[in-house]
Amino acid sequence: MSADTLADTVRREDPARYLAGLFAPAPVRANLWALYAFNAEIARIPASVSEPVIGEMRLAWAREALADIYASPPRVRRHPVYEALAIMCEQPGAPGEARLAGLVQARNADLGEGAFPDTPEREAYVDRTSGALMRAAARLCAPDWQPGDGAQRALTAAGRLWGYAGLLQNFARLCAQGRPPVTQGELEASGATLEALRRGLQPDAAARAREGLLALADQAARELNASRRALPASVFPAVGYAALARGPLRRIARTASPYNYAPADNPLGAQLALLWASFTGRV
Repeated sequence: MSADTLADTVRREDPARYLAGLFAPAPVRANLWALYAFNAEIARIPASVSEPVIGEMRLAWAREALADIYASPPRVRRHPVYEALAIMCEQPGAPGEARLAGLVQARNADLGEGAFPDTPEREAYVDRTSGALMRAAARLCAPDWQPGDGAQRALTAAGRLWGYAGLLQNFARLCAQGRPPVTQGELEASGATLEALRRGLQPDAAARAREGLLALADQAARELNASRRALPASVFPAVGYAALARGPLRRIARTASPYNYAPADNPLGAQLALLWASFTGRV
């Protein structure tokens, strides 16, 4: 797969990360496209299978393909994403096998049903998916960077802001799949049932159930506001898209029914928001 075709894949599958990645120098940008195309490849698996066991098999294939890339000598499978990933893995700042395998392993949670057991488990899921991907991308952008405590807090907050916002934006779809992004305690306290959420019923109870998630997203946004100055400009292509979560979160908070939210399709607005974030450093 050519670099242009890979970029097309990322632009289609992951537009926010694509737009932020455009701020990277060309060699780094190619590495980001490989990483993001790989993430899109594994993230779509749970939604594309009819049975969890099939998803488990495809995720196992992805882990084996990663192991082949890191073998000595490497054995690269004839798959465009993994061919690009193999090139990326040889570049400065490339993530190790364990980090990429962790991204694959985290997707097993998407094959199950039911609410999250508790708040720490939901937080861990977000950290293992959006957070881990953001950290890997930041290292590709700045291989020699040694983030201090403030930068670590900013990376964690940015990853959680994006992850929680993603769960909220996909609330209706996740509920329909039997995987509402709420905890079991939030579900019980709201008066909603898993079946009602699956069928798009009890909108008032569903709104109560998501209040905790909205609060966590707001907390992550405030933590990022307080720590973002610790991030160097070189990692903006890896974290800048977190700024695009703020607008959707405001719209979600104003939407009475969690089932009625529809993401705004405004690529020009996103581009302008990222330009402003890059210019001001306000991720």
